Amino acid sequence: MKKKIWFRGLSLADDQYVAEAHPDNAIPRKRNKAFLSLVAACACLALLFCNLWLFIPFNTTPPDVSSYADSAYYGLIEKLNLLTFQRPKYKNNAEKLWAGTKKLALGGLMASDGDASPEDGAGTGDTYKEITDNQVEGITEADRIKRSDTHIYYLDNAVLRVYSVDKENTKEIGNYKLYETDKNHYLDQWEFYLSSDCKTATVVTQYYLKNDTGGNRYVSLISLDVSDPSTIVKKDEFSITGNYMTSRKVNDSILLLTEFVIDRQWLDFDDESTFLPQIDEGNGAYTIPADNIVSPDRLSNSRYTVVMKLDESTLDLKGTAAYLSYSEDVYVSEDHVFLTRVFADEKENENGTLTRNSMTEISCLSYGGDSFEGKGRVTVRGYVKDQWSMDEYKGILRVFTTTNATAVDEPSYQSGTTSADRLQIATGQSNASLYCIDLSTFDVVASVIDFAPPREEIQSVRFDKEAAYVCTSIELSDPVFFFDLSNLNHITYKDTGTIEGFSTSLINFGSGYLLGIGKGDNWSGFKVEVYEEAEDSVRSVCVYELENASYSTTYKSYYVDRQNQFIGIGVIDNSYYNANKYSEEASRYILLHFDGYELVELINIPLHGDPALMRGVYIDGYMYMFGKSDFKVEKIFEK
Repeated sequence: MKKKIWFRGLSLADDQYVAEAHPDNAIPRKRNKAFLSLVAACACLALLFCNLWLFIPFNTTPPDVSSYADSAYYGLIEKLNLLTFQRPKYKNNAEKLWAGTKKLALGGLMASDGDASPEDGAGTGDTYKEITDNQVEGITEADRIKRSDTHIYYLDNAVLRVYSVDKENTKEIGNYKLYETDKNHYLDQWEFYLSSDCKTATVVTQYYLKNDTGGNRYVSLISLDVSDPSTIVKKDEFSITGNYMTSRKVNDSILLLTEFVIDRQWLDFDDESTFLPQIDEGNGAYTIPADNIVSPDRLSNSRYTVVMKLDESTLDLKGTAAYLSYSEDVYVSEDHVFLTRVFADEKENENGTLTRNSMTEISCLSYGGDSFEGKGRVTVRGYVKDQWSMDEYKGILRVFTTTNATAVDEPSYQSGTTSADRLQIATGQSNASLYCIDLSTFDVVASVIDFAPPREEIQSVRFDKEAAYVCTSIELSDPVFFFDLSNLNHITYKDTGTIEGFSTSLINFGSGYLLGIGKGDNWSGFKVEVYEEAEDSVRSVCVYELENASYSTTYKSYYVDRQNQFIGIGVIDNSYYNANKYSEEASRYILLHFDGYELVELINIPLHGDPALMRGVYIDGYMYMFGKSDFKVEKIFEK
C-alpha cells in the first residue's frame, strides 16, 4: 500500500513538471520580468530622490526685503532680516544625518551646553519724605513704599493702600484697586512715585491683554489723584508695548525705560507692531519714529531699550529714544542715561580653537534738555553686573566688569577623555576689571585689568566719591577690594583679605562704615556684616547671622537708615518649618541696629509675603512694616 502511494506521488510530480514546461504556460514569466523591471525603475527613482534629498544644499540666503525700500524703517528691516534669518547649521541633509549619527555613537558626549534727599511740597500742607535708598542723590527711584509726614503709601501688588501715621493706632484709611479682571491680566511687577505735593501717585506696572493671541506685553503708567486718601481717583494712563526695566523721577519728569523684544515667531514686516515698539497716550497706538531709533551696524540681539521722558502731572510724552540691540543694565546719573549692549568678540587661536570674549558697549544719552541727545559710546571688555557697577563722577564714568574668555569650539574626545588645557579653556576664565572713561572724549583714560584672583566674578560694587568697594566671589571665602580713585594716573587698590562668605549688596552706612548683606560661611545661611573703613582697606567689625535662612536680594526692599544706624530686611527663616510643612511664622521682618560695636536685633516678627516685596520705615520711635495684605507697628524707642 505504501509503495502505491509513493508511486502515485512521483507520477503527479512528473505531470506537474510537464505542464509547467508547456509553451502556453510561459506568459507568467514575461509578466514577472516586467514586474521586476518596474521594481528596478522605482528603486532607481527612489535612489534619485534620496540623493536629491540628501545632497541638495540648504538655502543660506535671507529672504528678499527690497519691497520695503520705500519704508522709513528700511535700514532697520534689512538689519533685522539678517539677524532673524535662521541659517542652516549643516550644508545638506546628508551632513545633518552624519552629524546626528556621530553624536549618537559618542553617547551624546558632544551635545552643546545647552539690583536721599527729601522733597518738600506745599500743596496740601503734607510734606514728602523719601524712604528709598536711591543710587544718585536727587534722582528718585520708583518703589513699593512712599510717605509724607502724615501718611504711608504701600503698593500691595494691584492695590495701593494708604495708612495713617499714628503709632499703635495706625490703620488703613483708603485703597485703590488698579485694574478690572475682565480686561487685562497684570503681572507681578509694581512700583510707584508720589509727587512732591503728595497729590499724585504714578504707578508703573506691566500687563498683557487676556485675549491677545500674540502674547504682547505692555508697560503702563497709571496716574492717581490721592489728594483725598479715602477717595482715590484715576486721572490718566500711558502705555507702551514691551517689558518694564526701570524708571526715575527727576524734578517733575519721569524717565521710563522699557524693553521691547522682537518675537521671531510673530515677525511680519508688513505689521510694524511686530518689530517696532508701539506707544499709546490714550488716543490710539502709534509707532516710534524712525529718527528716534539708534542701532549698531551689526545687531547682536533683537531687543530694544526704549527711553521716554514724561510729565509727571499729565503723563504727556516729552521725548523718546529707542536703542536696538541695547537691552542689558541701565544706569541713570544726574545728567545722563547709560545703556549697555553685550556682545561677543571672537578670536581664532594658533591651535585652531576659537576664543570668545564678552564685551560691553556703553552708550551715553543726555536727558536734561528739551530732547534726548546722544553723547557718545565706548566699548570695554567684560559684562556689567548691575546699575551699581557704574558711576559718573566729575565727568568720568567708572565701570567695573566681570571679564570672561570662553572657547566655543567643541573639545576633541580621545578615548573618552579631554586634555586638561582644553577643559580649562572650555569651562571659561573669568576675572574683574575697572575702566574709567572721560565723557568729553569717550576714551578710556585709566583702567585696572584682572585685579581679582583667577575665576572670580563681581558680586557687588559700591562707589563713594573717590573710593570704591568691590566684592568678588566664586567660593564662600572671598575679599572686599578697596579702590582709591582720587588720582586716575595712579589708581591704588587693596585686597582686604579673606572674609567668610560674600556680599550680594555693599552699602555705604555712613560714619566710616560699610555694610555687607549676603551669604555666610554656608550657602543656606544669611549674613549682615559691618566693615570699618581704614586708610587703605576695610576690616570686619561685627556680624549678624541666621542659619538655614534665605533673604531678599532686591536692594529696594532694604530699609537703610544711616542717621539711626538701622537696617531692615525681610527673610525666610527655615527653622519655622515643621515636618516639611510651611509655617506662616517662617516669613519674617528683621530690624537691626548698629550701636558702634555690635548689630543688635530690635525686631524679628512674622510678616506675610515675599521678602522682596516687604517694606519698612522708622518714624518717631516706631517701626512700620508692610507685607502682602499685612502690616505691623512696633515701638522701638521713646521719643
